[in-house]
Amino acid sequence: MKKISCLLISLVTCAAAPYKVSAQEITAEPIFVMTADLARPPVLAGTKVIYAVTGGTLTGKIAGKVLPIGGDFATFSNSTTLKLDVRLVLQTEDSATIYCTYTGFLNADEEIYKLIKAGKGYQVDPSKYYFRTNPIFETSSPKYDWLNHTITVGFGTITAKGVSYKIYAIK
Repeated sequence: MKKISCLLISLVTCAAAPYKVSAQEITAEPIFVMTADLARPPVLAGTKVIYAVTGGTLTGKIAGKVLPIGGDFATFSNSTTLKLDVRLVLQTEDSATIYCTYTGFLNADEEIYKLIKAGKGYQVDPSKYYFRTNPIFETSSPKYDWLNHTITVGFGTITAKGVSYKIYAIK
């Protein structure tokens, strides 16, 4: 009985104690800017818009290139939203290889999507659309191992040759 009383007192005391949570702020650190050149025109298959990646660059904390391996297998979820499904291979200036996958969304008006489906080179004012990604990286390089367990966010821009992303590590 004494044990039950002690347990009840402990539970009541814990329940009455104010719940404290340490405040965490989201901060982001720029990692690199990635440009990806895309083959034109894309392959259209039902609701899919498939772009082959033909190359690109990395500049910033990580510098290098986007290898001509991979593609974007995007799906129109409605007339104004494109859900991205991308797989890329990056190579740093010091020859490390990094596999990159990401999903995300490009939300724009139907006029922009007519250009996307036509595969024409164009540049659209970024304030006219919402374009965000969440890249995930895999590498066996000890120098870039930190990427294997880092959450990142990409802010996309449509370019004349394809797309460009500012990639940030969430701290």
